Amino acid sequence: MKRILKIVFAALVAICLIAIAGIYALSEMRLSRIYEVAAADFAVKTTLPAEEAERRARTLMCGGCHHDAGNILLDEPGVGRIVAPNLTRLVPMYNDAELVRLIRHGVKKDGTGAVIMPAGNFANITDDDMAALIAWLRSLKQLPDAVAGGTQWGPLGRVGLALDKIPFEADLVPAAITPAATRPADIGEYAFRTDCRHCHNLDTAKQSEAFLAPALKPLAQSYSAADFKTLLRTGKGVGGRDLGVMTQVSQWDFRHFTDIEIEQIQAYLTRQP
Repeated sequence: MKRILKIVFAALVAICLIAIAGIYALSEMRLSRIYEVAAADFAVKTTLPAEEAERRARTLMCGGCHHDAGNILLDEPGVGRIVAPNLTRLVPMYNDAELVRLIRHGVKKDGTGAVIMPAGNFANITDDDMAALIAWLRSLKQLPDAVAGGTQWGPLGRVGLALDKIPFEADLVPAAITPAATRPADIGEYAFRTDCRHCHNLDTAKQSEAFLAPALKPLAQSYSAADFKTLLRTGKGVGGRDLGVMTQVSQWDFRHFTDIEIEQIQAYLTRQP
Protein backbone atom coordinates (compact mmCIF):
# COMPACT_ATOMS: atom_id res chain seq x y z
CA MET A 1 0.00 0.00 0.00
CA LYS A 2 2.79 2.41 0.94
CA ARG A 3 4.51 1.63 -2.33
CA ILE A 4 1.33 2.48 -4.25
CA LEU A 5 0.93 5.75 -2.34
CA LYS A 6 4.52 6.67 -3.12
CA ILE A 7 3.95 5.97 -6.80
CA VAL A 8 0.75 8.07 -6.80
CA PHE A 9 2.49 10.90 -4.97
CA ALA A 10 5.44 10.81 -7.37
CA ALA A 11 3.05 10.84 -10.32
CA LEU A 12 1.19 13.87 -8.90
CA VAL A 13 4.45 15.72 -8.33
CA ALA A 14 5.55 14.92 -11.87
CA ILE A 15 2.22 16.17 -13.26
CA CYS A 16 2.50 19.40 -11.25
CA LEU A 17 6.05 19.98 -12.43
CA ILE A 18 5.03 19.37 -16.05
CA ALA A 19 2.09 21.78 -15.65
CA ILE A 20 4.34 24.45 -14.12
CA ALA A 21 6.90 24.01 -16.88
CA GLY A 22 4.16 24.17 -19.50
CA ILE A 23 2.66 27.35 -18.05
CA TYR A 24 6.09 28.97 -17.88
CA ALA A 25 6.88 27.99 -21.47
CA LEU A 26 3.55 29.25 -22.78
CA SER A 27 3.87 32.52 -20.84
CA GLU A 28 7.36 33.05 -22.27
CA MET A 29 6.01 32.40 -25.76
CA ARG A 30 3.33 35.04 -25.15
CA LEU A 31 5.86 37.58 -23.90
CA SER A 32 8.16 36.93 -26.86
CA ARG A 33 5.45 37.10 -29.54
CA ILE A 34 6.67 39.26 -32.42
CA TYR A 35 4.33 41.77 -34.06
CA GLU A 36 4.94 42.31 -37.74
CA VAL A 37 4.60 46.09 -37.66
CA ALA A 38 7.19 48.06 -39.60
CA ALA A 39 8.91 51.00 -37.95
CA ALA A 40 8.11 53.41 -40.77
CA ASP A 41 10.19 56.58 -41.14
CA PHE A 42 8.74 59.56 -39.28
CA ALA A 43 9.98 62.75 -40.88
CA VAL A 44 7.61 65.24 -39.22
CA LYS A 45 9.39 67.82 -37.06
CA THR A 46 7.69 70.18 -34.67
CA THR A 47 7.62 73.90 -35.41
CA LEU A 48 6.17 74.73 -32.00
CA PRO A 49 8.07 76.65 -29.32
CA ALA A 50 9.63 74.25 -26.82
CA GLU A 51 7.19 75.31 -24.07
CA GLU A 52 4.13 74.58 -26.22
CA ALA A 53 5.57 71.29 -27.48
CA GLU A 54 6.10 70.23 -23.86
CA ARG A 55 2.61 71.35 -22.81
CA ARG A 56 0.94 69.35 -25.59
CA ALA A 57 3.14 66.33 -24.93
CA ARG A 58 2.29 66.37 -21.24
CA THR A 59 -1.46 66.19 -21.97
CA LEU A 60 -0.93 62.77 -23.57
CA MET A 61 -0.70 60.80 -20.31
CA CYS A 62 3.01 59.89 -20.26
CA GLY A 63 3.59 61.27 -16.77
CA GLY A 64 0.62 59.59 -15.14
CA CYS A 65 2.12 56.17 -15.84
CA HIS A 66 5.85 56.75 -16.11
CA HIS A 67 6.28 59.66 -13.66
CA ASP A 68 9.67 61.36 -13.93
CA ALA A 69 11.87 58.27 -13.95
CA GLY A 70 9.73 55.13 -13.84
CA ASN A 71 6.77 53.97 -11.76
CA ILE A 72 5.18 50.79 -10.42
CA LEU A 73 1.77 50.41 -12.09
CA LEU A 74 0.77 47.15 -10.44
CA ASP A 75 2.20 45.16 -7.55
CA GLU A 76 -0.05 42.27 -6.56
CA PRO A 77 1.05 39.14 -4.71
CA GLY A 78 0.88 36.16 -7.01
CA VAL A 79 0.16 38.30 -10.07
CA GLY A 80 3.44 40.17 -10.26
CA ARG A 81 4.82 43.66 -10.59
CA ILE A 82 4.38 45.79 -13.70
CA VAL A 83 6.77 48.71 -14.05
CA ALA A 84 6.40 51.66 -16.41
CA PRO A 85 10.04 52.22 -17.39
CA ASN A 86 12.15 55.33 -16.97
CA LEU A 87 11.53 57.26 -20.21
CA THR A 88 14.63 59.40 -19.79
CA ARG A 89 16.74 56.24 -20.20
CA LEU A 90 14.46 54.34 -22.60
CA VAL A 91 13.95 57.01 -25.26
CA PRO A 92 17.62 57.36 -26.27
CA MET A 93 17.61 53.64 -27.17
CA TYR A 94 14.96 54.24 -29.85
CA ASN A 95 15.10 56.13 -33.14
CA ASP A 96 12.09 58.27 -34.11
CA ALA A 97 10.43 55.57 -36.21
CA GLU A 98 10.75 53.03 -33.41
CA LEU A 99 9.34 55.51 -30.89
CA VAL A 100 6.32 56.17 -33.09
CA ARG A 101 5.73 52.41 -33.44
CA LEU A 102 5.99 51.97 -29.66
CA ILE A 103 3.57 54.81 -28.96
CA ARG A 104 1.01 54.16 -31.71
CA HIS A 105 1.19 50.36 -31.85
CA GLY A 106 2.51 49.27 -28.46
CA VAL A 107 5.38 47.41 -30.16
CA LYS A 108 8.82 47.59 -28.57
CA LYS A 109 12.19 47.88 -30.28
CA ASP A 110 12.57 44.10 -30.42
CA GLY A 111 9.11 43.64 -31.96
CA THR A 112 7.39 42.31 -28.83
CA GLY A 113 4.35 43.93 -27.23
CA ALA A 114 4.36 46.41 -24.36
CA VAL A 115 2.06 45.61 -21.42
CA ILE A 116 -0.58 48.25 -20.48
CA MET A 117 0.70 50.66 -23.14
CA PRO A 118 -2.49 52.49 -24.29
CA ALA A 119 -1.63 52.24 -27.98
CA GLY A 120 -5.30 51.94 -28.90
CA ASN A 121 -5.64 55.56 -27.79
CA PHE A 122 -2.25 56.77 -28.94
CA ALA A 123 -2.86 55.50 -32.46
CA ASN A 124 -5.06 58.61 -32.78
CA ILE A 125 -2.27 61.09 -31.95
CA THR A 126 -1.86 63.50 -34.84
CA ASP A 127 1.47 63.80 -36.61
CA ASP A 128 2.14 67.31 -35.31
CA ASP A 129 1.42 66.25 -31.72
CA MET A 130 3.59 63.17 -32.20
CA ALA A 131 6.43 65.39 -33.38
CA ALA A 132 5.97 67.61 -30.31
CA LEU A 133 5.91 64.55 -28.07
CA ILE A 134 9.13 63.16 -29.54
CA ALA A 135 10.86 66.54 -29.30
CA TRP A 136 9.89 66.82 -25.64
CA LEU A 137 10.94 63.25 -24.83
CA ARG A 138 14.32 63.82 -26.42
CA SER A 139 14.80 67.02 -24.42
CA LEU A 140 14.49 65.22 -21.07
CA LYS A 141 17.56 65.06 -18.89
CA GLN A 142 18.51 61.47 -18.11
CA LEU A 143 17.59 60.52 -14.54
CA PRO A 144 18.45 57.47 -12.43
CA ASP A 145 15.70 54.89 -12.20
CA ALA A 146 13.14 55.68 -9.52
CA VAL A 147 12.22 51.97 -9.34
CA ALA A 148 14.71 49.17 -8.85
CA GLY A 149 14.17 46.31 -11.28
CA GLY A 150 11.61 45.86 -14.01
CA THR A 151 8.37 44.00 -14.66
CA GLN A 152 8.19 40.58 -12.99
CA TRP A 153 5.44 37.97 -13.31
CA GLY A 154 4.13 35.85 -10.45
CA PRO A 155 2.44 32.45 -10.87
CA LEU A 156 -1.05 33.91 -11.42
CA GLY A 157 0.35 36.38 -13.94
CA ARG A 158 2.11 33.52 -15.72
CA VAL A 159 -1.18 31.62 -15.92
CA GLY A 160 -2.86 34.71 -17.37
CA LEU A 161 -0.14 35.06 -19.96
CA ALA A 162 -0.28 31.36 -20.83
CA LEU A 163 -4.05 31.60 -21.34
CA ASP A 164 -3.69 34.86 -23.30
CA LYS A 165 -5.73 36.78 -20.72
CA ILE A 166 -3.20 39.59 -20.18
CA PRO A 167 -4.05 42.53 -22.51
CA PHE A 168 -1.53 43.68 -25.08
CA GLU A 169 -2.90 46.61 -27.06
CA ALA A 170 -0.57 45.73 -29.91
CA ASP A 171 -3.26 43.11 -30.65
CA LEU A 172 -5.87 45.85 -31.12
CA VAL A 173 -4.13 48.35 -33.39
CA PRO A 174 -4.02 47.57 -37.13
CA ALA A 175 -0.53 47.31 -38.64
CA ALA A 176 -1.39 50.11 -41.08
CA ILE A 177 -2.99 53.29 -39.71
CA THR A 178 -3.27 56.82 -41.08
CA PRO A 179 -3.44 59.39 -38.26
CA ALA A 180 -4.50 62.96 -38.99
CA ALA A 181 -1.71 65.39 -39.81
CA THR A 182 -2.66 68.21 -37.46
CA ARG A 183 -4.29 68.63 -34.06
CA PRO A 184 -7.88 69.91 -34.42
CA ALA A 185 -8.79 73.41 -33.25
CA ASP A 186 -11.56 71.89 -31.10
CA ILE A 187 -9.89 69.04 -29.22
CA GLY A 188 -12.98 67.68 -27.45
CA GLU A 189 -13.33 64.45 -29.40
CA TYR A 190 -9.58 64.23 -29.98
CA ALA A 191 -8.86 64.34 -26.24
CA PHE A 192 -11.50 61.69 -25.61
CA ARG A 193 -9.93 59.38 -28.21
CA THR A 194 -6.29 59.95 -27.23
CA ASP A 195 -6.70 60.17 -23.43
CA CYS A 196 -10.06 59.48 -21.81
CA ARG A 197 -11.15 56.38 -23.73
CA HIS A 198 -8.35 54.25 -22.32
CA CYS A 199 -10.09 54.16 -18.93
CA HIS A 200 -13.64 55.36 -19.64
CA ASN A 201 -16.66 54.66 -21.81
CA LEU A 202 -19.08 57.43 -22.70
CA ASP A 203 -22.34 55.90 -21.48
CA THR A 204 -21.40 52.96 -19.27
CA ALA A 205 -18.93 52.29 -16.49
CA LYS A 206 -15.76 50.50 -17.61
CA GLN A 207 -14.11 47.78 -15.55
CA SER A 208 -10.37 47.41 -15.99
CA GLU A 209 -7.98 45.01 -14.26
CA ALA A 210 -7.38 47.60 -11.53
CA PHE A 211 -10.51 49.76 -11.08
CA LEU A 212 -14.02 50.67 -12.19
CA ALA A 213 -14.14 53.95 -14.14
CA PRO A 214 -17.46 55.86 -14.37
CA ALA A 215 -19.24 56.72 -17.60
CA LEU A 216 -18.03 60.10 -18.83
CA LYS A 217 -21.14 61.61 -20.40
CA PRO A 218 -23.31 61.66 -17.24
CA LEU A 219 -20.29 62.72 -15.20
CA ALA A 220 -19.55 65.67 -17.48
CA GLN A 221 -23.23 66.63 -17.50
CA SER A 222 -23.40 66.59 -13.70
CA TYR A 223 -20.36 68.83 -13.20
CA SER A 224 -20.44 72.60 -13.44
CA ALA A 225 -17.83 74.16 -15.69
CA ALA A 226 -15.83 75.23 -12.64
CA ASP A 227 -15.99 71.79 -11.02
CA PHE A 228 -15.04 70.05 -14.27
CA LYS A 229 -12.05 72.36 -14.61
CA THR A 230 -11.06 71.51 -11.03
CA LEU A 231 -11.46 67.82 -11.83
CA LEU A 232 -9.06 67.92 -14.77
CA ARG A 233 -6.60 70.26 -13.10
CA THR A 234 -6.40 68.53 -9.72
CA GLY A 235 -8.11 65.16 -10.15
CA LYS A 236 -10.38 66.03 -7.23
CA GLY A 237 -14.08 65.29 -7.44
CA VAL A 238 -16.87 67.46 -6.11
CA GLY A 239 -16.20 68.17 -2.44
CA GLY A 240 -12.48 67.60 -2.86
CA ARG A 241 -12.78 63.81 -3.12
CA ASP A 242 -9.59 61.94 -4.04
CA LEU A 243 -10.29 59.83 -7.12
CA GLY A 244 -7.28 57.54 -7.07
CA VAL A 245 -5.87 56.98 -10.56
CA MET A 246 -7.80 59.97 -11.92
CA THR A 247 -6.22 62.20 -9.31
CA GLN A 248 -2.74 61.00 -10.21
CA VAL A 249 -3.23 61.32 -13.97
CA SER A 250 -4.80 64.76 -13.69
CA GLN A 251 -2.01 66.10 -11.51
CA TRP A 252 0.66 64.70 -13.82
CA ASP A 253 -1.00 65.24 -17.21
CA PHE A 254 -4.43 66.82 -17.51
CA ARG A 255 -3.52 69.97 -15.60
CA HIS A 256 -1.61 71.00 -18.73
CA PHE A 257 -4.82 71.45 -20.74
CA THR A 258 -5.77 75.09 -21.26
CA ASP A 259 -9.07 76.50 -20.01
CA ILE A 260 -10.44 76.52 -23.56
CA GLU A 261 -9.40 72.90 -24.12
CA ILE A 262 -11.10 71.80 -20.90
CA GLU A 263 -14.27 73.60 -22.00
CA GLN A 264 -14.07 71.81 -25.37
CA ILE A 265 -13.66 68.43 -23.69
CA GLN A 266 -16.68 68.95 -21.42
CA ALA A 267 -18.75 70.27 -24.32
CA TYR A 268 -17.96 67.20 -26.43
CA LEU A 269 -18.79 64.77 -23.63
CA THR A 270 -22.06 66.45 -22.68
CA ARG A 271 -23.47 66.80 -26.21
CA GLN A 272 -23.08 63.15 -27.21
CA PRO A 273 -26.42 61.47 -28.03
